[in-house]
Amino acid sequence: MKDNNSKKEIYSLIVETAHTLFIARGIKDVKMDDIAAELSISKRTIYELFNDKEELLLEVLKFQNEKMCENGREIIRNSSHILEIILKLYNLHFELLKKVNNKFFAELSKYPKICEERQNKEAQNAKKFSAWMEMGRQQGLFREDADFEILTFILKRDLTTILEVKMQKGHTELNKYTPDELGRKLILFYLRGISTAKGQKIIEEYLKKNEIIIE
Repeated sequence: MKDNNSKKEIYSLIVETAHTLFIARGIKDVKMDDIAAELSISKRTIYELFNDKEELLLEVLKFQNEKMCENGREIIRNSSHILEIILKLYNLHFELLKKVNNKFFAELSKYPKICEERQNKEAQNAKKFSAWMEMGRQQGLFREDADFEILTFILKRDLTTILEVKMQKGHTELNKYTPDELGRKLILFYLRGISTAKGQKIIEEYLKKNEIIIE
């Protein structure tokens, strides 16, 4: 632990291992002992780098966000228009959502620092989404009369509802469908609704051409 390179390597390994375990099993069910055992290190080693579980969880979420950003940058580099970017990004989001244990999101709300960090990130994402909407309008893909502020509010509310369905244990009407199914249908419905004839044509051509299936 005295060597800086070794500390950085162990730090990264702890974060990546914790990320894998938290996503698969939820946060509460993963103990520091479990992470230590997975890496064949002592629990003391973890606490030399992280004060508590919340601090580790915060780094896990930063790690997850950076992975998403890297994938997002790759998508942007290889996309020809804003609609393709949005469709690919949401496809990535829903593919990852399928791998997350239901308890993970529910348990995040128990950590104040995490909630604050997520709110800040959501605000940043909302600004990016608004910029994309305006870009699509300038490209003639989105309708001039679309009120993006209201429509984005509705989309965010409905996506939040879908996430809450994933966390619920009891039976509700929405439990007939997976969050993946609901999310994909919702995004497609939203994009078709705000798109011009030109935009709608691109969406349909894109769905036929690519292996990414939204509906």
